[in-house]
Amino acid sequence: MKERNFRMIDRNRRFARRAVKVEYAQSLILQHVRQLDSEYVTIDSCLHRRISEPLFSKEGMPHFRRSGLDGYAVLGEDASFATPQHPACLKVIDEVPAGSVASKQVIAGTAIRVMTGSAVPDGANAVVMFEQTEEFEADGQVWVRVKHTVAQGQNITGIGDEITPGQLLMGKGTRIGPGQIALLASQGHARVPVIRRPVVGILTTGSELVAVGDPLLPGKIRNSNDYMLAAQIEQYGGRAMKYGTAPDDLDGIARTIRAAIQECDMLVVSGGVSVGDYDIMADFFSSMNGEGMEMLFNKIAMRPGSPTTAGFINKKLVFGLSGNPGACFIGFELLVRLALLAMQGIADPCSHSIQAVMAEDFGKGCPHDRYIRGRMSHAHQQVTVTALVKNNSSMLVSIQDANCLVRIPAGSRGVAAGQQVEVIPLPYESTLY
Repeated sequence: MKERNFRMIDRNRRFARRAVKVEYAQSLILQHVRQLDSEYVTIDSCLHRRISEPLFSKEGMPHFRRSGLDGYAVLGEDASFATPQHPACLKVIDEVPAGSVASKQVIAGTAIRVMTGSAVPDGANAVVMFEQTEEFEADGQVWVRVKHTVAQGQNITGIGDEITPGQLLMGKGTRIGPGQIALLASQGHARVPVIRRPVVGILTTGSELVAVGDPLLPGKIRNSNDYMLAAQIEQYGGRAMKYGTAPDDLDGIARTIRAAIQECDMLVVSGGVSVGDYDIMADFFSSMNGEGMEMLFNKIAMRPGSPTTAGFINKKLVFGLSGNPGACFIGFELLVRLALLAMQGIADPCSHSIQAVMAEDFGKGCPHDRYIRGRMSHAHQQVTVTALVKNNSSMLVSIQDANCLVRIPAGSRGVAAGQQVEVIPLPYESTLY
């Protein structure tokens, strides 16, 4: 017993940890992020990727005067005093389907029938919609009655009215959605320059873990963190590469990490970062010095996940997250997420928080800022948030219901109902990612 106590004292001395604030940890991470190179992909495969360089328009849009609706191209002056009782009567001299151009020019007293999106004929300075007209035939000639006043420029989109030549379409780091794809297609960008997807390795530790399809045995749990982390990585634009579960062996873990870091842009390790007898990742991080390895921090002033650790190996970030799923999830959202986004060219990747009102008391105080899973809602121009039950770091069931993280400031009292708190929206409720 005495020998074991001595071992614990020795470990505590070696793992003397100074807690840093979340914001300071985030700043250290951003200082060590290197943006990835770019590649060209087809427009069919660029959805959710991020633009690697500013893109400018190749031509104006539209590049011809475009009709905004089905109607008649006219001279506005011909119908400047038209009313239903005294319509202007104009001779219809041509018809222009979409994709064609008129063979004639509009002159005083004439009109040309046009369709939505078709080129407005020369001479015309307005388009009047069909609903404000009445077509008739007299002496073998088609005429149209215009029953309402027509203003110059009405229902015509001018050359370059939507996009001017050389205009910035989207900046570096823009996330490509359906709207961006439509714009790229309209400008003839068949191949799109995008930032390469970060390859993020996942390594889990712990002899208690079994694969998702294996039967449970006493003392064993299924490896949910492996799948949760992969989903988070993919959600933020990365590509997950799994390295399985490492045994509680320092040399074995070190070999696996060094091999993984050769293949990945970043590595996330779950479990083993505390100071227990079998927390091997803590041993690994404590040995980081020289030979291309640097410890960034090994404790954060937050709950859950205070032992969260980060290092820099061969110019690549390595994160040590808690093995507890709740803490692992929050550590990823606060730290790994911003590294992933910064690698993809996002200028301001830190989580953007909003203010919300607590719906109920949260009486659990903490000497450090606490981040809890919450559910926010909007009503009567106010954001209200409720702390989810089963919020312990070892519990994962409430992750599925969380649409935000709630920061409970350090203190002994927690927060009371009606008090304002800082809320970080989670990605499926936010457009910020």
